[in-house]
Amino acid sequence: MAVRPEGRESRDQQMFNRKTLFIIGAGAGVDVNLPVGTKLALDIQQRAKVNISHFGALAEHGTFDYELATGFFQGGGAAKYLAAFELIHKGILLANSIDDFLNIHEGTPEVVEVGKAAIIRSILDAERNSYLFVSPSNINNTLDLMRVHASWMVKFMRVLGPGRKARDVEKVLDDVAFINFNYDRCLEHFLMHALHLQYGIPKQRAAEIVSRATIIHPYGWVGPLDQVPFGGIEHGRLDYRNLSKRIKTYTEQVEEESTLSSMEDAIRNADCLVFLGFAYHTQNMNLLFGKHTVPRKTTPIFGTALGMSKADTSQVASLLEDRFPEYDPDDELEDSHGPFGFRIPSPMRLKMNDHVNIENELNCAQLFDYYAKSLAG
Repeated sequence: MAVRPEGRESRDQQMFNRKTLFIIGAGAGVDVNLPVGTKLALDIQQRAKVNISHFGALAEHGTFDYELATGFFQGGGAAKYLAAFELIHKGILLANSIDDFLNIHEGTPEVVEVGKAAIIRSILDAERNSYLFVSPSNINNTLDLMRVHASWMVKFMRVLGPGRKARDVEKVLDDVAFINFNYDRCLEHFLMHALHLQYGIPKQRAAEIVSRATIIHPYGWVGPLDQVPFGGIEHGRLDYRNLSKRIKTYTEQVEEESTLSSMEDAIRNADCLVFLGFAYHTQNMNLLFGKHTVPRKTTPIFGTALGMSKADTSQVASLLEDRFPEYDPDDELEDSHGPFGFRIPSPMRLKMNDHVNIENELNCAQLFDYYAKSLAG
């Protein structure tokens, strides 16, 4: 673990000079005020509080999230959904996350359906309360960079931008790719506004550039920004039950061939991997690298593991070293033949595996500061 000087930040950052794949987990949202883990579970616990009147109808008074609940208490089946709401409200705080809770109750479709709809509702509300939210009240409104200037997203743009002229903006995201394990659209929303501001192009053109970028959501997402506005609709209702069909929890099998193929291609084509806010759960690591073949190149790897123990951090680093070992062309040399038929083994070189850097004392933004030159390549 390197000791970082206080406030250290590189001032001579350059554009990404190699294919760089960013693998993004829930912890990356902390920079922009998104709830994660138990905070998200607490929010959903409150949203699952419902009140039924003496007449058996949903009562607005005493129901925490009436807009969410109304989608389940119209027509038949109200009783079974009431039981699902009550179960989530009473039990979710005993689980590590909403995903874990829904995994426990995967055999009860109503609980999973209500839980996923609550996730969508909570994520949209989190987008609205994030530092990235831009009020749609005026078409000229745009991102308040002062609220996010210390975030990893801004640090990313500072590496992405230098060396890329405004006339080449269409290709600005060609050398980066993202596998985003989150349901929100913070990345897409930020990139659109960032390109608009940095390159002086219309938002629509910026949105088109972002739409062509390689951004993969293995477990789905809330949906395209042109279909579901960032932060939802302030004075209007969305069909949260229908939107919930777009997402999977992390314990559900990702079976879409297009998604799996896109992930495999992104990993195979990457010359550098960067993990941001990722928890390195076994299921997600298997999803990423289950069909991975050892590359015939050394792939530098950087990642955050903030708050993880030294032992666990070392275990993660070792796993990644096994999947992406240091490559030496000499490893492929065959043994030579000496006099009298003796076989002379090819020389063995000590490998330090210093190409894998998993840091448990750096957050996402600090990782960009500390490894600015290394990330640029």
